[in-house]
Amino acid sequence: MSRFFFGMICGAGLLFVAMHYHVVHGKDGVFLVSKISNNLSDVYVDTREFDLSDWQSHKPLAAAIMRSDKSHILEDASLTGFKSSVSSMVDGLFSGK
Repeated sequence: MSRFFFGMICGAGLLFVAMHYHVVHGKDGVFLVSKISNNLSDVYVDTREFDLSDWQSHKPLAAAIMRSDKSHILEDASLTGFKSSVSSMVDGLFSGK
């Protein structure tokens, strides 16, 4: 019976974390970001390869990151995406020679 209650307590704790926090895996590590609205969307998000279109589809996550003073997560991902798009554009321009 004690295993049952232990399992219930662990499950309730995990559900609380999933409802109130985003677990964001960025280039600098893993961060807990407080959610703006309590729901089960975007519980775990790996932002290491995000570009601007990915951030547009995860607007609540981006707003929560900005509110939590961890905006460096956004800057790294958008800058990397911008650099890769400019690099591919430049490669496309000069590969025709």
